[in-house]
Amino acid sequence: DANGFHDRGNVYSRHGNYERAVQDYNRAIEMDGDFAEAYYDRGCSYHEVGLNEQAIADLTRAIELNPEAARYYARRSLAYVFTDHIDLAEADEEMCDTLRERGFE
Repeated sequence: DANGFHDRGNVYSRHGNYERAVQDYNRAIEMDGDFAEAYYDRGCSYHEVGLNEQAIADLTRAIELNPEAARYYARRSLAYVFTDHIDLAEADEEMCDTLRERGFE
């Protein structure tokens, strides 16, 4: 199921095998197109290998699906920094801080 592929993707990611992680996150997303955490984790894996535009796309989708997840904004902010979109990075950091002040992670 989607959760199983997502969980295995997380194991690959923790061991630095981002290519295999992305493959499993792809399967999870194919099975559940609204799986925000799978988009988030795939975005993180893309960021780890320098594919920041893909990371931004996935993190944006994760935010669309779960707009109160502060860490999604924090990670997208980092990807924006790596693509020289400092204004967007700062806006995401502000949103992250606002959400954390309201008790969201």
